[in-house]
Amino acid sequence: MRRFSANYIFTNTGKPIRNGVVEVDDNGVVVDIIEHIDGVKEYAHTEFRNGIIVPGFVNAHCHTELSHLKGKVEPKTGLASFVNQIRNHRLDGLRGEELSISRAIEQITQQGTVAVADICNTSDSFSAKQKSGVKFINLVEVLGIESEKADSILERAKVISEVSANQLGMPAYITPHSVYSLSAKLWERLSGALKNCPIVSIHFAESLDEARFTNERAGGIYDNYVEWGLPFSDAPSASPVNILKSYLPKDCRLLLVHNTFMDELQLCEVKDYFTNTYLVLCPSSNLYIEQTMPNVPMLSASGVKIALGTDSFASSPTLSIFDQIQLILTHFPLIEFTQVLQWATIYGAQALGLEHSLGTIENGKKPGLNLISPFNFSEMKPYPHSKVKPLL
Repeated sequence: MRRFSANYIFTNTGKPIRNGVVEVDDNGVVVDIIEHIDGVKEYAHTEFRNGIIVPGFVNAHCHTELSHLKGKVEPKTGLASFVNQIRNHRLDGLRGEELSISRAIEQITQQGTVAVADICNTSDSFSAKQKSGVKFINLVEVLGIESEKADSILERAKVISEVSANQLGMPAYITPHSVYSLSAKLWERLSGALKNCPIVSIHFAESLDEARFTNERAGGIYDNYVEWGLPFSDAPSASPVNILKSYLPKDCRLLLVHNTFMDELQLCEVKDYFTNTYLVLCPSSNLYIEQTMPNVPMLSASGVKIALGTDSFASSPTLSIFDQIQLILTHFPLIEFTQVLQWATIYGAQALGLEHSLGTIENGKKPGLNLISPFNFSEMKPYPHSKVKPLL
């Protein structure tokens, strides 16, 4: 049994508790939360830390199997160039390696993340994940615009998913890559498989080239397909939102990832049709690839829940969710820390279907505890130089 205390405990269930105490059992399960309503009291064996204690972070979008590409993809070149570089590395035979993936997971752990929705194109990351203490949900990604390969692509994804779920005990769900990277036939095949899928995660509005390709057959993505000699006519021709509406169940738990160029019209269309949507923001990746940030105030004002992700080391210098929080607070100073903290914790947990155990500090949960220090108590937000440290 251990007791942790700090200047404030942010439980995500109410107002921050000043000088509160969180008691956890030997398995990290919260057994008591003590508020000093009648004045500060001392409890034996309490570990007091300067700063604030918050729940463990949830990363709603990552690609650990791309960790071997750290520093190998040129930044600030736009999505089409980024995709081209990733493709070239794969054609050169570069694949995920356990050492680089293990190091990535070590950073994820050290930065206070307790759960990750991890995009998989292979099983390369599975061994390293099994050795970690992080809760991984594997999202096995399908893509390909050649219609004749649709069945084999989906079958391969099913095999990878079954290895994760049935052989290794890690939840795994098949999910589409993006609106521009699947043939109509693959979308149709996938649509049937998604009817009972708990999570659908898709890269969305990461670049203006997405809509240019699906609407006009123009732009950088179109140029890539022409250069690669791929039959882009097999891909659906419609607006990005209409492609989603054509193939995805309207009541699915839908994770739209990036949203860098999401506009109000798209957001209204999504909100009006889908009933359980989460907007997953990956600020460090957006700056690395497109040199811009999503319109976070607009997205936040919509009422659609927001979660945070990091993307991969191929597209971001960091896999820290706390770094994503800091980027949002720096670029949008009117957004409150308490709001972004919810995105990094409870909303991320809800997006992954893990809210029963993560996201809030409550009795019976095992959320992980993070210390953020030093902390600007006058403005109730971290300093630019603040650090996060997991306590469990």
